[in-house]
Parts: sequence; structure tokens; C-alpha cells
Amino acid sequence: GNSHAAGRAKVIATQLNRNARMELCRLQGVEYSYGSIYAAIEPVLLPDLLALTGGEHGQNELYRMLVATAPNLTSLINKKSMLKETIARNTARMTALTAEYTRQAAAQTSAFFNQASNLTAENFDLSRRLESIESGENTKSTFVERRINMNMCGKKRRRSASF
Repeated sequence: GNSHAAGRAKVIATQLNRNARMELCRLQGVEYSYGSIYAAIEPVLLPDLLALTGGEHGQNELYRMLVATAPNLTSLINKKSMLKETIARNTARMTALTAEYTRQAAAQTSAFFNQASNLTAENFDLSRRLESIESGENTKSTFVERRINMNMCGKKRRRSASF
């Protein structure tokens, strides 16, 4: 119970603190090497030690410990499994991207055909109105020409009758 917690606190305070270890080495007349303490520790325990160090002694100490233990930590990684997981994750992302592209392309195609259909219908209506106007102008111009001709003919008749 308490003796275990006290021993743990002592290790964290002394052995996981670079400054405390440097002082202990100096007092014992031993040459200090930052990475030497970690060489004897099983790599499986290193993640827990990193967590304790970062929590108790801050980021600077955590960074130094990471630098010293990086080679041992990489030995814990199952590279084959990691590569397979990355390939699977990338494949899933590509599938999602393809699905999103297909959805957006379908939406764009639908919007295009809706707009094209609306413009075609509008052009059809405009063409019918134009034909109606043109045929009405022809009728009006024919009507006007007939009136002018009738008036001219009537004037000629009146003139010839007055002679």
C-alpha cells in the first residue's frame, strides 16, 4: 500500500528527473549519461515511464526522454501491422472520396440538365412569341398596305371623277 506508493514517488522524483540523476551520479562519482538509465529498462515499460515523466517533470524532460528511448520504442512497433492498417485507412478514405465525387457529379449533372431544360423551354416560348409577332406584323403590314392602296385608288377615282 503506502510503502509501494512512497517507493514509486521516490523513483519518479529521482530516477525520472534528469537533474536529480545528474546530482546522484556526481555524489557517487559516476559519469552521467542521459540514455544509460533507459538502456536497462524493458522497452514495453517505456510508454508508462514516458507518461509518468511527462506528467511529473514537464515537457522538456519528456522530450529528452523520448530522444533517448526512441530506438527502443520503435522496436515495439509492429511495422507490418502498421503498414496494413495505413493501407486499409487510405483505401477507406479513397472509397469515401469516390462516393462523395460520384454524389457531387450526379448533383451537378442533374442541375445542368434542369437548367438546360428550363432554357430550352424558355427558347421555345420565345420563338413562338417571335413567330406570333412576325406573323402579326405581316398581317398588319398587309393590312396597312391594303388601306394605303385603297386610299390611293379612292383618290384616283375622285380625281378622275372630278375632271
